[in-house]
Amino acid sequence: MASVPFLSGFGPPRVVDQIYTPSTRLTVGETEEWLALNEPPALSAKASLLYDMDADRLLFAQNADGALPIASLTKLMTALLILETGDLQAEVVVQASDLVGGTSMQLIPGEVATVETLLYGLLIPSGNDAAMALARHNAGSAEAFVEQMNARAAALNLRQTHFVNPHGLDAEGHLSSAMDLLTVVRLLWDYPLFREIVATVQSTVQGHRLQNTNELLGIYPGVNGIKTGTTDAAGQCLIAGFLEEGHQVIAIVLGSSDRYSDMRALYAHYQETYHWIVGDINRFSILNRLYDPNGRIWYLRTGAVAPTVLLPTVQGNQLVPYRRLALATNQPWQSGMQVGVIEWQLGNQVVGTQPLYLW
Repeated sequence: MASVPFLSGFGPPRVVDQIYTPSTRLTVGETEEWLALNEPPALSAKASLLYDMDADRLLFAQNADGALPIASLTKLMTALLILETGDLQAEVVVQASDLVGGTSMQLIPGEVATVETLLYGLLIPSGNDAAMALARHNAGSAEAFVEQMNARAAALNLRQTHFVNPHGLDAEGHLSSAMDLLTVVRLLWDYPLFREIVATVQSTVQGHRLQNTNELLGIYPGVNGIKTGTTDAAGQCLIAGFLEEGHQVIAIVLGSSDRYSDMRALYAHYQETYHWIVGDINRFSILNRLYDPNGRIWYLRTGAVAPTVLLPTVQGNQLVPYRRLALATNQPWQSGMQVGVIEWQLGNQVVGTQPLYLW
């Protein structure tokens, strides 16, 4: 068996089974398919992006750093500050000044609602009244709360973001970008309550019947949130979450003339272009056996879970296993003995390893 020295890693010097490592390359047809899949989807949006949260990879971006009006997507920063600093069971007395018009959860001056109730009203029907009540309660005034919003944006290095109000009604200088909003969404996703609220199609909370403004929820398979926004200046905006093969995907469109069509196009692009590939040594049977010095055949088993990697579908065969052996020379072979590792490589990058044991 041809082999070469391998001098790093665990244990004694190893050998790499180069002769038994599958070699793969794209065919002409696969290359043409790859080039076709790299064509961006046609969208009406002024800015958009597609991000796989589990892979931590930006998969598509169009003007994603452009500063644009964001309408009620503003409420995501409002929610973040409340979740980071607020007492969710604190009671808030609604004031007439909280009723600023636009979308509403139908609050009435003088009624008492908990902060958690107002979060539901903020994120499900996109209540401007809930945003104002939360801001005033949290910081003493809406103006003071906006200062906190901008301070948080600065701390997060959101360079294209500036807030003028806590709800997102059109105002000069009230802007953000798709990339900045993605940063906020990633922080919010750590809060189970947030994920629960934005996935709710409808609910009745403290006597308020709330209907989600996200029309994909409950209709489009895999959708699990998160927020819409619409004003004259911003156009149609939408951030949507999808679960694909158990993995969380976030897509954003800003300044769209048909946000749901744009969102379907983005998600179709993801499904057609990318796939989670699981490293499977069983596809390469030549790697699952060894012969001891006496010529006896030993089958191998792997320990640990095989890596999963998000790849362009056409590159699925580019995840290649290398068998790195560290064979015992001073003791008899026995079942359960570790004899090396399977090293999974994508190009020149190692993306995962599995220990190899005698069966």
